[in-house]
Amino acid sequence: MDCARTIKRLGAKQVKVIYRRAEEQMPAEEKEIQDAKKEGIEFLFKNNIVKIIGKNKVEKVELIKTELVKKENEERLVPVNIENSNYQIDADYIIMALGSKVESYVKDLGLKTNKWGNIEVNEEYQTSNPKIYAGGDLAGTKSTVAWASYSGREAAKNIIKNLK
Repeated sequence: MDCARTIKRLGAKQVKVIYRRAEEQMPAEEKEIQDAKKEGIEFLFKNNIVKIIGKNKVEKVELIKTELVKKENEERLVPVNIENSNYQIDADYIIMALGSKVESYVKDLGLKTNKWGNIEVNEEYQTSNPKIYAGGDLAGTKSTVAWASYSGREAAKNIIKNLK
């Protein structure tokens, strides 16, 4: 959401957010979505990117519509592409803004994680290994660039404090 709103404020004529699930499932605060809409950002919910089209630069994006289905052993509805619902939109630029997940190399460090797979941290952003700090999406803070930046800065302050 931060990327889309910033690009719009910097003068982009059109900004579209493509999300494969429904609006109510979007991992953004409701106020952020409503503010983005007021700023003229268009949302294409229940759409998935199939491919980026262009010769020497981005010219179009091919999308496919999705439907949400309940799959066995899944708590959250899962987006499934709807056959033959492909269409194209014009595009000049594409910014992929995806939340981070704890990667296997992080898991190999033996750090404690919570039930959502985020690295557990204390109030100083230290992990279960006191020599390792974490913040942002990996530590499960609010999933915005602003919150990730804040937690990174606070972790850095604590690292400096603990080094002294």
